[in-house]
Amino acid sequence: MNQTNSINNLIKIGAVSGIISILLYISAAAFSFLPHTISMLFGFTFPLLWIISFMGLYHYLKKEKHTATLEIAYIFGIIGAALACTLIVVQQANILWHREAISGVGTEETKDLLRATYRGANRVQAGLDVTFDIFITIAWFLFGLNIAKHKSFNKVLGWIGSLIALALLVLNMYTFPDAPAESGLFDLGPFLGLWALIFYVWFTIKVFKKS
Repeated sequence: MNQTNSINNLIKIGAVSGIISILLYISAAAFSFLPHTISMLFGFTFPLLWIISFMGLYHYLKKEKHTATLEIAYIFGIIGAALACTLIVVQQANILWHREAISGVGTEETKDLLRATYRGANRVQAGLDVTFDIFITIAWFLFGLNIAKHKSFNKVLGWIGSLIALALLVLNMYTFPDAPAESGLFDLGPFLGLWALIFYVWFTIKVFKKS
């Protein structure tokens, strides 16, 4: 009984964490007027909440049907969230180091050299971003398949999530090493985020209504 209660509590915490994580993700990405410290805090936090949300979603879906695709989605989702945290930490560290370095020099030639060095180092973060996209899109593609088969969710909702995730993965591979938006194509990332927010709200309502 205690284990069952623990799992149920984890599912509830995971559902709420999913909503908060997507809101923090949107805030960090879209609200440029926020102080840098706040945006950085949001950026460091939402991947951690993603992991908790994936834990809750995994256990909820597992109760009805335990599939191989669900196991893969769960592992890939956690790896993807960890990579998101890694790339954001690397990105923000590069930004802060660059600002500190460029503020300490006086000549334009030296500043140009530092800017070129920064652009080169920042490609590491861009590569990590693609790695994150690979894992997180595969995770959501497979989660979407399991959501579509679950009695608590609408099949269309699950299929839409899978299709958006698959399209985002294909676009990222097609434009590699550049991002789709930088290559003049459509960035589906915000649409996957919006879908995830709608899903987590639905998920939260289902979980708390059931309890």
